[in-house]
Amino acid sequence: MAAQGPMVKRRKIGRELQTLRETSGLTIEEAGAAIGRSDSTISRIENGKRDVQLIELKGLLEAYEAPAETREALINLLSATPEETWWTVFDLPPNLDTYVGLEAEADTLRVYVLGAVHSLLRTEEYARAVLRGTSPSAPAGEIEDLLKFHMQRQQVLKRDSGALDLIVVLDEACLWRQVGGLDCQREQLKHLIQLAEEMPNVVVQVLPYSKGAHTAVTGAFTILDFPDPTEPAVVYVDSPAGNLYLQKAKDTRRFDQSHSRLRGMALDEHESVRFMQTVLKEIK
Repeated sequence: MAAQGPMVKRRKIGRELQTLRETSGLTIEEAGAAIGRSDSTISRIENGKRDVQLIELKGLLEAYEAPAETREALINLLSATPEETWWTVFDLPPNLDTYVGLEAEADTLRVYVLGAVHSLLRTEEYARAVLRGTSPSAPAGEIEDLLKFHMQRQQVLKRDSGALDLIVVLDEACLWRQVGGLDCQREQLKHLIQLAEEMPNVVVQVLPYSKGAHTAVTGAFTILDFPDPTEPAVVYVDSPAGNLYLQKAKDTRRFDQSHSRLRGMALDEHESVRFMQTVLKEIK
């Protein structure tokens, strides 16, 4: 197995271990008992939510009676030195660290945004206003650190190793909400129009109010697709109650269909630019 990025590697090892466990006939509880770990730990390892330690991996491979070549491949994969990640210098919440790790290894994001312009498309002032609004009690220094992180994160759209493709269905509400005041909102709209017109890897489609109810009217979501066709997509849903990562085919298929329907309902790329230009003229 070739070296992988840290998040993709974790998920790949987890899937391999789940397959080996199921082939062996062991339950999650029995696997945990075999290495002195809880069933919840085994579940988190298999779902790619927790790194497996080398001693745990060797114990599980022994319990599953894995073939020698499989053992060698998984141990080598786990032991491969990960590439240094730029975001480790920031003190990020655990869930944000997980997300940005997946985003860095994805080649396409398919997004529906409901309340504010997507974070990869924000101006600095707009992003600062969003951070202040969503974290009103956070110290100013913490806000500025997160702002630097998000601004640097946008480089994924311009990376030399292959720019991320970003396909955004943008609810009309994002265009009218006066985040940071009128001047800030105008500059954000100008920036959004410029990106939509000039960046071939950025697709922005506006979903007008007039389209009525739809499959995602209750919340935003992101689908992360990866360059390796054998690597399953991940759906990320962010809410005040917590962050949700979905990777089972039956779950990701539902969001895949929803995003396709939303794109069909939304204005096309050229109509969306004209719509945003109209909103910009009307904001006073």
